[in-house]
Amino acid sequence: MEHESGATVSNLWTGMPSDDEAHDVRVDVPRNRDAEFTAFVRDSGAYLHRTAYLLCGDPHRAEELVQSTFERVYRTWAKVRPGTQRAYARRILVNLKIDSWRHGRRESFPGDDKIPVTPASDHAGRIVLRDELVRGLAQLSTTQRRVVVLRHLLDLPEAEVARELGLAVGTVKAANSRGLARLRDLLRAGAEAIEPVTFDERAVLDQSRAALRRRRAAQAVGAACVALLLTLGVLTRGPVPLPGVGPVVLPGGELIARLFDDGRTDGFGPAPAGNTPVDCPEEVPAPTPTHTAGPSEDVGPLIDPAVVDAADARPLTCYDVDIEAITSGSLNDAGLLVTEYGDPLPEPRGLSRTGTISYFSSAELYDDNDETADARIWTDNWAGGSGASSLTWYQGSRAFPTGLAVTGSRVVWSEYAAAGTSPRSSFLRTLSSHSDGGTTTMVDPLVTTQERMWLLATTRDHALWTAGVTYDDTRLFATTLDGDGTPTELAPGVTALAADDDEAVAAVLTPGAGGVSTTAILLFDYLTGADLTGTLLLEFDHNTSAEVTAIAVSDDVIAWTVMPVGAGSGTAALYVFDRVGDSDSVVQLADGVVEDLRASGGLVSWTSTDTGAENPANSSYLYRATPSASGFDGPDLARFPGGSVTASVAGARTAWLENADARQWLVKGAVIPTLERD
Repeated sequence: MEHESGATVSNLWTGMPSDDEAHDVRVDVPRNRDAEFTAFVRDSGAYLHRTAYLLCGDPHRAEELVQSTFERVYRTWAKVRPGTQRAYARRILVNLKIDSWRHGRRESFPGDDKIPVTPASDHAGRIVLRDELVRGLAQLSTTQRRVVVLRHLLDLPEAEVARELGLAVGTVKAANSRGLARLRDLLRAGAEAIEPVTFDERAVLDQSRAALRRRRAAQAVGAACVALLLTLGVLTRGPVPLPGVGPVVLPGGELIARLFDDGRTDGFGPAPAGNTPVDCPEEVPAPTPTHTAGPSEDVGPLIDPAVVDAADARPLTCYDVDIEAITSGSLNDAGLLVTEYGDPLPEPRGLSRTGTISYFSSAELYDDNDETADARIWTDNWAGGSGASSLTWYQGSRAFPTGLAVTGSRVVWSEYAAAGTSPRSSFLRTLSSHSDGGTTTMVDPLVTTQERMWLLATTRDHALWTAGVTYDDTRLFATTLDGDGTPTELAPGVTALAADDDEAVAAVLTPGAGGVSTTAILLFDYLTGADLTGTLLLEFDHNTSAEVTAIAVSDDVIAWTVMPVGAGSGTAALYVFDRVGDSDSVVQLADGVVEDLRASGGLVSWTSTDTGAENPANSSYLYRATPSASGFDGPDLARFPGGSVTASVAGARTAWLENADARQWLVKGAVIPTLERD
């Protein structure tokens, strides 16, 4: 008799049976964890390395990814069902790689000139095929590359690919079809399998054991630190005065305050109940209703988009975001929003994916006649640290801020000289924010011009802005952020501008006759070359009483709003073009103004002000515009909590400012990339 583990057992029975009596005796043989694991490493190491290499394109990074996968598998080996170990490890490997994609840019895939190849007899043809495959995969979008590798190179069915990547089956089919079509144009022939590497299973076991010991030690240290902080919180609850620094609340005090306080702060403004909590239902909420566009609905240049009504937005839930910090604020005697300790309360529109928020001190009070001697730009670290940089001093007065743009760790802002200066100039300046709250500022302005600056955007390497005498008569310019470039004129008539890490988009308006105008969406992804005319992505006609007022761009989507000219003069809509799949959509908006339109992956956020109401109020939205972001076949729309809020999203971060008369709360959180729908 052979046991399911492979052990053979014979002549085992109990009692005194007869010679012709049949017996079925089951003997449980304990699984040898280390022996099974080393056998798994030996049998599956080459397979996992091949998968990792095709996903990341670098043999050394592939080995690191496989080692990390082995460590995760070893940690939970006792829970893995026999026969599913390889699929379990593959899922962990893909998830680890997806995490790296979410925090970084697209991979740079090397060719065989960068990969050490063991000499062999006449294998040049196979190297050419392999090199073409790797280079072809490098030119696919992230989603297409994942689907093609798992679907064809690992031979997984579409349903399993969808489960492993958290996508809808329809999205997998579309990405697979488009990815293969793209590869057919790039490859001259099929590709040979990647030459596998041999893993030392004993070394892998030793490293996995060491990783498990480090993890348990870290957990023990973390538990001890929490206990210490709670103890300090009990002993030092409330602000502790430090010489030369001022009152400081220790981490333990913050923990105790959040656990036991009721939201009131003695001596700090009124005492409301607190910020509006995020809803946390028992199950993942159903998606926002969508419908197919009717004959009377304007879908612009989009093809068969799903249509969503903003009035149907569901409440934001704990399935959308994990709240990490809440900072309360109030209006001081000067009418400025400040924190409990008198610092300016950050505004979400300066949020970056690095975990900082850049904002101006008291910018909402500035106008052309203000003197701004103490004006500063602040950077607030996610953990609470902050830094500040002064604005430009010009002819005896500080300039005042007019615009702010953030991409990655780069912050760019525009300033306008105080009234009475001559010539009255505008300035463009930049700084780099750091995760510890510090900043590095370029002292001299990047650009000084006698025209007023209006729209502003920044990539990692370039700043873009519109300038002109009036908002309706401007031209688009760009310059490098190193201070060595000369501003270059790109286009006239820009009504909306946005940028991501390495590309910018602009909406260019061409007035027409007969009540019809034309807007072109131009892409600028190479701002240092000789051809700066941009690439035409989309072009559409619309009524002259409307224009594109906001635009946003990410690797996955391009979103823009078409708004009526003049408040309350008609309906507005948000259009989302899916750059990866075929899931375009339109969000029908109520009368009002859309501000701070932001895109990050398949997520879009914006703030809408209902100017037609007697008491205008803001509503902010988080829009999962693609199936990969919603976990559903279509989009999903959620409204941020609170009565009047402004919100923003960048990378895996979100922040919103909730307004309740004289009190406000800044809420910071992490966006859950994809809703885990069944």
